[in-house]
Amino acid sequence: MYKKIISGAIVIGLVFFGGYLTAKQLVPTSSQATDGPRYSTKAVERGDIKQGVNISGQLSGNWGGSITAPRPEGITDSNGMSVSVTYTVEEVLVEPNQMVKKDDNLVRLSATNLGDILTDLTDSVQKKQEEINTRITDLGKIINRDITSLSQVNPNDGIVISAPIRGRVSDISITEGDILESSLIATIVDDSVVKIPFKVNQYEFDNLSVGEEVLMQIMKVIQEDGKDKKVPAFSGFVKGTVKSINENAVPNSDNLYYVHNGMIEAINPGLIQPGMEAILYKQDNGTPTQSFNFNASVSSYLNEKRVHYTGNFDTSVIVTEVLVTENEFVEEGQTLVRIAGNDVAESIQTRIDAINALYDEIDNTYKKIDKISELTSKMMVTAPSDGMISYVNYREGDQLTANENSDQWDLMLMDMYNTDEMYIYTTVSDLDVLYIRQDAPVVITVDALPGETFDGKVIRLDQYTDYRDGKTVYNVQIRVEGREGLRPGMNTNCFVDSGESLDTLLVPIEAVFEENGRQKVEILVGENQLEVVEIEAGLMNDMYVEVLSGLEEGQLVVTGSTSDLMPSQSVPNNDSFLPTTN
Repeated sequence: MYKKIISGAIVIGLVFFGGYLTAKQLVPTSSQATDGPRYSTKAVERGDIKQGVNISGQLSGNWGGSITAPRPEGITDSNGMSVSVTYTVEEVLVEPNQMVKKDDNLVRLSATNLGDILTDLTDSVQKKQEEINTRITDLGKIINRDITSLSQVNPNDGIVISAPIRGRVSDISITEGDILESSLIATIVDDSVVKIPFKVNQYEFDNLSVGEEVLMQIMKVIQEDGKDKKVPAFSGFVKGTVKSINENAVPNSDNLYYVHNGMIEAINPGLIQPGMEAILYKQDNGTPTQSFNFNASVSSYLNEKRVHYTGNFDTSVIVTEVLVTENEFVEEGQTLVRIAGNDVAESIQTRIDAINALYDEIDNTYKKIDKISELTSKMMVTAPSDGMISYVNYREGDQLTANENSDQWDLMLMDMYNTDEMYIYTTVSDLDVLYIRQDAPVVITVDALPGETFDGKVIRLDQYTDYRDGKTVYNVQIRVEGREGLRPGMNTNCFVDSGESLDTLLVPIEAVFEENGRQKVEILVGENQLEVVEIEAGLMNDMYVEVLSGLEEGQLVVTGSTSDLMPSQSVPNNDSFLPTTN
């Protein structure tokens, strides 16, 4: 019993002692009651302020489209019929949800029938080229010229007969308006060089070599007193060059000697003609030293060509123009005779058009071959951009058939997200929406990538009313500039930047209050003297308010007062604007 009385007394004592201590804490001291309230203040200062709002949401991928097998556009067979290409999936190099970079290899294909198509087209080019060559040759025969391309043919020239070599015209007997009855048109003689066959005995052969120059006195035959007489054709000697000499000796025509036959060529001064006799001499610096045992005879000019019409004579071939005369000197390629007229020109043009049509067909075939080469280079399908593979449609060994009419769904190999550009879809409150505007820049952090920041922009801001509770919901869509590491589904934190101001006047946000719809602060003017000042507020965030007018730098604004404190709280001596407990 005694122990219980003592225990009760102790408990009662503790209660009264605790009450005393509590009362001491709650009741201000006499100095606190008589000195009046104390104020915490903060000087108006210059600084930078950034305004915005923090929101969160999940990353959503931007569908990058289907990755397809190459469409075989413009590929046909040699007859122009569209063909289908059979692809075989040789290797799939990625899996769903795998991140890839632009130009990474995704799928390797092969086209089993492209080789057959290419062979068919190549063979058709060769056949058409052979047909062109034949037709050009036939056209050359018609216009009586050797031609290798159509650029050498002018239909308005009609059938043109030209000089095959440089020389003089001889044996021409046709005139304008004549009907050709013989294929021979004329003979063109290049009389600038003459050919003189000669013979020498064994001694002369041993002292003569190919390339050696000899002198010749040219003799001609004249009639004198009814008899032939040989006289010099002109004064002086002509130089000739030994072009060949046979090493094998043969019997002379009189069978008394063995001789070596050879050929001399000489520049014609203009008077030497076939049939003239040549007396040959060895020479020393242009002076004859010893005559040859046998004289020679001028056999012909070095170059002599007969000109023929090689066309057909199915109808009358009329000479419409003769452009040269007998003994006229002409250049190689110069027109001698022309067979022209509208009918002739139209006939030639028709043949030219047919050949050009074959050239066009070859050009089109080469374009098809180029398309096959281009298609072959696309057998390795690569990523069009950075992204993430979302779905794979084929596996190794699978086949698909494609033609130029196939759409993307027929050719689809896989789908991907484009991570170069991702999105965040989220909602904000009616207070936070005030800080969000269209195209506002956004700084984004991702929980899975600490320390990294990503750039974004508000691209859409709209609202709707939730029919369930009647509340207005504000939707925000943010576009994120993708970078390595980002994946759809990641959690993000976004700071939407609604503006900033640099080197401006700032006051703590707790110093500002609103009265009658106007922003005001209290400033300390003297010892414990207060003055209410109306300000024009600019940007604000969770710490500061921008002051556009009403205050000056250095003024002290009130951030708290002891009159607002519990008796157990006080303003510390360092004048902090946040009160602390004693």
